[in-house]
This record gives sequence, C-alpha cells and structure tokens, in this order.
Amino acid sequence: MIFPMPTYRATSRVRWRALPTTPESPVVGPTLGSASAGRGKPRPYGRRGLWGGAALEGNGSGRGFRQRLQLGLWCLVLALGLGQPCRAAVGPIRYLLDLREPAAHLVRVTMTVPEAAPSTEFQFPAWNNLYQIRDFVRNVQELRASCDGQPEELERRDLNTWRSLPTPCANLELHYAVFAHEESPFSSSLDQDHAFLNFALLLFYLPQERARGVRVQFLLPEGWKLATVLEGEGADFQAPDYDVLADSPAEAGHFQEYNYTQDVQLPGPNSCSGGTGVSPVTVHGQDGRATSGGSSGRRRATYRVIVHADPADYSAGRLLASLEKITDTETALMRDVPFSRYTFILHFPREGGGGGMEHRNGTAISVPASQLRDYWESLEGVAAHEFFHLWNVKRIRPQALEPIDYVRGNDTRDLWFSEGVTSTYGELCLLRAGLITPQVFYARLAESVRALQERPARAFQSVETSGREAWLEKYPDYSRPERSISYYNKGALLGFLLDLAIRHASHNQASLDDVMRRLNEDFARPGRFFTLADLGAILRSLAPSYAGLDAFLREDVQGTHELDYDTYLAYAGLRLLRKTEEIPAWGFVAMRSFEGHIEVESVDPGSTAQKAGLQRGDVLLKMNGKPLFVLRDLLHSSYRPGQRVKFDVHRRQGDAVVEYALEGKEGTTYRVEELPHPTAEQRQVRVGWLRGTTGIVGAHGVRPVGGRAPLAPTSTIREGRP
Repeated sequence: MIFPMPTYRATSRVRWRALPTTPESPVVGPTLGSASAGRGKPRPYGRRGLWGGAALEGNGSGRGFRQRLQLGLWCLVLALGLGQPCRAAVGPIRYLLDLREPAAHLVRVTMTVPEAAPSTEFQFPAWNNLYQIRDFVRNVQELRASCDGQPEELERRDLNTWRSLPTPCANLELHYAVFAHEESPFSSSLDQDHAFLNFALLLFYLPQERARGVRVQFLLPEGWKLATVLEGEGADFQAPDYDVLADSPAEAGHFQEYNYTQDVQLPGPNSCSGGTGVSPVTVHGQDGRATSGGSSGRRRATYRVIVHADPADYSAGRLLASLEKITDTETALMRDVPFSRYTFILHFPREGGGGGMEHRNGTAISVPASQLRDYWESLEGVAAHEFFHLWNVKRIRPQALEPIDYVRGNDTRDLWFSEGVTSTYGELCLLRAGLITPQVFYARLAESVRALQERPARAFQSVETSGREAWLEKYPDYSRPERSISYYNKGALLGFLLDLAIRHASHNQASLDDVMRRLNEDFARPGRFFTLADLGAILRSLAPSYAGLDAFLREDVQGTHELDYDTYLAYAGLRLLRKTEEIPAWGFVAMRSFEGHIEVESVDPGSTAQKAGLQRGDVLLKMNGKPLFVLRDLLHSSYRPGQRVKFDVHRRQGDAVVEYALEGKEGTTYRVEELPHPTAEQRQVRVGWLRGTTGIVGAHGVRPVGGRAPLAPTSTIREGRP
C-alpha cells in the first residue's frame, strides 16, 4: 500500500550525465556536495562510466573550464583511490503547486530541473499507496515544456515516460495540470472545502535522479493554511529525495489542529528484552537519521493532529485521549522514537467511505462522521494499525520491496508480515492500552479464525502467495472466497500464533515483541532490508527450543497446511470452541472496498437476496435503518434465519431498498475462551501475551524481563484557527 536513485554536472556547458542505476550492481559511498554526505546513509549509484556513473559532455574553454576539469580530475583520483563514485553538486528539483482552482479540481504544477542533462527523462508513477497499478497519468493534462524560457518539444517514450531534447538546458521546466477529485487517503483531492495531496499522484520524477533533493512550494486559495509531513515552514518545504517526497502527504484548507507531547521511557545499554541484550535506543530526526542516544532516560515525542471535519462531528478530548494511549503503548513496546514529529491527518466526512494509509512520519485516515459517532472503536483500530506501520514496513522493510518501482510494482510476498503482523499488533496494542477488554480481544480473534476458515481458497493459496497476488485485488472477482485469502487476515493469525510459540518455547522469556525490536535494531536503523531467512535467524536466536519453526515457515507461511489453533492457544491456557448450528444465509458475499464501502461481490443464485433484487456491485449503506460501516456489524448481528432484513443500497442507476427474509444454513461458529484451571506455565504465557511482558508469573503477577506499563503521557491541546 505504500512505497520506496542521478544527473551530475558542473555548468550548463560541461555536464556529467548519470547513467541508469541498477539494483543488481549498487555502489555505496559519500555524495560530494550533498547535505547527506558523510552521514553514513547508504545510497545506490550506478557503476557505469569513468566518472562514477557519469559521462562528461560538451565543450568548454577558459578559467571555468579549467576549474571544472580540475574538479573532474579530483573526482577521478578519489574514485580510483577509494573505489567510490563522485558527483558534482546540483541544485534541487523544484516543484510549485498551485491550488487556486479548487472548483475545477485542478492542481497546476511547475516542475523546474536546474542544469538538466541532454535527453532528461521524466516519469509519472503508475502506483503508490495501494498495491494496484492505477495509471495516475490518466489525470495529467496540458503538459508542455520549456528550456531556458523557450518552448521545447518532449518525446513520449511510453505511457508514463517523456524525454527532453538531446541538448543541455540550464533550467528545464514542465508545466501541467492534474485532475484531483478522489476523496480517500490513497488518492488526491482538491475542492472548495480542502485539498488532500499524495505527491506520487501529482508529481513527475527523474528516473535517473530520484536521489536528488527536492523543494516544494504552494500557492493557496485565500484564507487557506497548509500542513504536511514534509520538513519546512510557511509554503516552502523540502525533502532529501523523491521517495521521501512521495511518502509525505499534505492537507490544505480550514482544518483544526491539535498538538500533544509524550515523554517516553527508553532503556539503557543493560536493559533486557526477552533475556537478550538490547543496545541503547536512539532518537531520530524527521528524516529518520539518528540525532541522539546512547543512554537510558526519557525522550519527548511530539504529535500533530490535523482534522478536516465539522468540529460538531467529533470530540477533540476523546480523540486526543485515544491517540495518546495508542502512541504511548506502541513507542513503549518498540522502545524507539524514530521521528522528531509525527502527524495524523484525519478526515471525518459526512458522506463517503474510509480507510487508512501509513507514511514514514505520519498517517492519513478517513472515517465517516456517522461511523465515528456510532462506532468510535473503528477509528482507534485504524490508528493503532497505521501508527505501528511507522516501524513495520516503513522502516522494517522486506528486501523485496526495495528499491520501489513506481511503474511496474514490487514483489509483495512478505505482506503477510508487513500488513498481517501489523494487524496483530493493532489488536494487541488496543488491548494493552486498555482500549478493549480481553473478552473483546478473544471475540475478535475468534472472528479472524472464522474469516479464514470460511474461505475455501486457503486450501491452495498460501499467505505468501496471497501477498504476491495483492496486485489482483483491484479486480472484484479476485476477492471471491473460492479464489483468494487475505494476507491481512491470515498474517494476523500467524502473528498471534507465532507470539504464543515463542513464549512457550522460551518459558515466557521472549516474545514476538522482541522479534520486532531486533528487526528494528539490526535492520531498520542501519538501513538494511530483511528476508524470510533473516526473520528465521532472529526467531532461532530468541527461542532456540522452538522445534517447529522450520515447519511453521514452510507449511504455514509458504504452504497451505491448516493452522493448528488448538496447540498454539493451549500454550496460553486458551481453547477454541467450535459449534455447528443453523446460521443466517445472507444470500450474498460482500467485501470492504479500499474506499471503505461494503460492496456486494456476488449474489447466490436462487437466494431470497437475489429474488429481492440485490445485485453485484451494490454498495450497502444501511441495514434496517442503521448505517452499515464494517462487515463485523453484519456478521456479528443477532439475526436468525427467518427474520427480515432491509438494506439501503447505492448503485449506478440510483439508490434502492432491498428487503427479504433470511434463509438458514448449517455453519460453524467459533469462540475463544480461557481454560478454568491453567497450569502455571500456561498462565504465565497468557498473562505475558495479554499484557505485553516477559518474565515469570508469581503471586503478584508478572515479574517482567521486558516490557512495561505505559507511562501517563503529558499532553497539551491547541485548537487550530478557523
């Protein structure tokens, strides 16, 4: 759902033209003239060409040429002596976004490339956020170019790529407009109320210079203000490269703004996690680079909450209270504050769907106002999931997701971990923060079991394959139970079971929490990416007695064996109760779309639903007069066979009402419950699992080895100006 190299030249006459970087043959080294030079952040560069991947072009004479020649010779000496590439300093790519045509939904963009090389290529992303090729170029119009103020013809290379003329240009400009009229956290929108901007849907990039710095400026309608995850102030912002830019959304309009801070207790060098040593935790700047650390103590985390909604539709106090509990619990779990400021961009529309999208230092979440009023827990659930993503997938990244391919997409086989295990922690952190009870946690776990067991596709599609085929989710029929399973659903279950297995094998001295912290320590902080083999190695080091690990990875992750719920749950003194009984036959299959709607995927032939006129593609708005927000509302309803239901539906031809009597069918219901007399070992695993601690259970609870109760956050609230 998200996602993550250069022209180097001295003057407009003598140019160092970068050749394509290949992931298969990167060279890592310092960047001369770059703000990041010497900071140790790995950067991939191509190895082609005498000049560290650059070709010297053009003719020149005089003192300037001699200086440039001296610079080139110096770089050659450096390259030969150190085996590292060299590039000359170039100015950042500049973007100007004009939002002053909200009624037309047009974002007008001027892109300026200083010191542009001959035949500079421009490319527009085909995907971002969702794992779907969405062809964003479809919204680009009125594209024209100029070189040093003179019109220039661009050569179109393919659907997403253009090329400038084979001559140098001191200032190459692109002018174009983007139609932005999709209200969701995964898209971009501009209207008379506000603008929400995902920059990968709006801005070209240079495929050979993605590592080049960028600056972004905005022209706003009168009276509007702007908030963005980007660094900067006023209307002038910057990013170290295009990937960071694409991962830093913005909100403009008349939003409300709140801020709070939290003091987070971080462990020292002698702290333990699951019986293993953990090195000192560092605090990071907004770009993710370490800025301080090396000792235990409290660190202050700053949070900004941007809300586009009618203030009458939500409680600021309740909103801040929920977010504080979530952020405090998760930073405590990870023992890490990898940002200087984290931004929540929240939309509570009175019409439309919802969803959430993670970003490296923020998130964008949309929840309908009526859903917020009737089902506040849905906001808390999305927030807990998206906030944990700031580690899992945004920093703890699978190798297969790097480098980001904005045109063809990436290998997404590891989404069971990046998304599924994030869902595991979304639920665990709600529990550990006190936002749900153990009984609710057990009920949701049982519902996850039911959701997987009712999908026949689990017999042939592994969770790894499910992730790899995420790109097919844009096709409605792919979601049929007979065709696919959900890597969210099964991945979350695997996370729960893996946590119980680690705790059992280590006698509750280690947990999945330790796995996440090790991945953060060993891979995220050094800028490395992990593989399934790396994950297995960490698991073996934390729980060497876990004899079934290889089988778990082979059969449950890469294979299609039935999950052994009973064995894993028994480790914690729990059992899964199954009951065969007559249950309602709704007569249709529905899925929650990425826009947040509950949409009918198929209707059972001959069912009362079909006879009443329900159709594939219908969006279910209400059930018996109550707004229908999540499938759980439908599946957990108390309706029995024979009762009548009435759906308000939306379809292309217009809204309609469908009413019919439910039929019955034989089905299995699931319930997770605690054993009345667990052993001491079972009890210690269960208490540690629910509370997020490791250690030995005594008469007074858990004597912790790792983990802690969340600190009470210190908070301040500031309302935004209207």
